[in-house]
Amino acid sequence: MTKVTTPKTTESAARRVWKSAQMYLAFHKDQNKRERKEPKFWPPKNGSASLHGDTAEQEAIVVVKAADPDETKDVQIKLHPNRIVVRRDADFRWQGVAVDDHSVTVRMADDTIIEIRHDGSIKRRSAEDETHVEADGSIFKWTPHAESTMTGDGIEMARRTEDRIAAITHDGVVDRARKRQGD
Repeated sequence: MTKVTTPKTTESAARRVWKSAQMYLAFHKDQNKRERKEPKFWPPKNGSASLHGDTAEQEAIVVVKAADPDETKDVQIKLHPNRIVVRRDADFRWQGVAVDDHSVTVRMADDTIIEIRHDGSIKRRSAEDETHVEADGSIFKWTPHAESTMTGDGIEMARRTEDRIAAITHDGVVDRARKRQGD
């Protein structure tokens, strides 16, 4: 059998981002089923926990501590029965990642949301615009100023603004003024 080794220079050159991880059970309700203001955190003795069906009552959480709090923030990995949520209180880069059976969704610090679905399609939503890349490669983009589309094969493109429509199709190029209601 051949032993595979990795070069030590690669590993030592990598910047350390995380320093420790600890699992907790977060109890959001007390024994009388009253909601707590702050969850009670309890570290399970064997590091193992069942996933409760109601995350409003109890969650299994792994807290990953940052090696350098000035560079990055601690991360919470929330283990739910239907998804895994990774979140942090960061005002730059990403704030949260949710992984379920159908998609991976990322929330950025500027509230932009990027969703990658199981079929390969991608949706990006921000305060300024929305873009969809469909599984077949078609692209749809909406901004306050225009709507644009392109087919997956790149042959047809269209742009619609408040007053114009422009398109490249199999039949040629179209660019015309839009009829307004009441005209």
